Amino acid sequence: MSDQVTTTPHLVVRPGGLPDAPLVEAMHERCSDQSLYRRFHAPLPRVSARMTRQLIAPTGGWSLLAQVDGDVVALACAAPTSAEELDVGLLVEDRHQRRGLGARLLHGVALEAAARGYQDIRLLAQADNDAVLATVRRAGMIGRVVWEDGLLAVTVPVHRLAARDMPRTA
Repeated sequence: MSDQVTTTPHLVVRPGGLPDAPLVEAMHERCSDQSLYRRFHAPLPRVSARMTRQLIAPTGGWSLLAQVDGDVVALACAAPTSAEELDVGLLVEDRHQRRGLGARLLHGVALEAAARGYQDIRLLAQADNDAVLATVRRAGMIGRVVWEDGLLAVTVPVHRLAARDMPRTA
């Protein structure tokens, strides 16, 4: 994965690593129960340290995180499901939602996926989670949506993405 770090005033988008676990754990603690439910599709009283490590460094995959003033406020993780496809999970801390961070991280993950030879990324969401579809659109991508085990599965081809199409953040 490229070591390129993207910054704007007070915002840093960079690859995540295991040393970031305390910052990611703190982000999870600041998230509402609703945001955690949307991300993990189940009620969670807390996100364990073990789960945090798996999100930051998924087997065969990677993560991107967004920091504002030193705090991790958003995390995208990508884990392969096959040689051609990755599952992508996104979480943006409540007070930073609707500012384009999710779209920015999603686009960054998609660019890296294309560079690594993947054809598609896939996101799973509850049927009423319109924010996921809006995030895909805001990231400049078009996904195919199907029902899968009671969830929406949004599959997005990544092979034609370009860095110049990077979404802006507010």
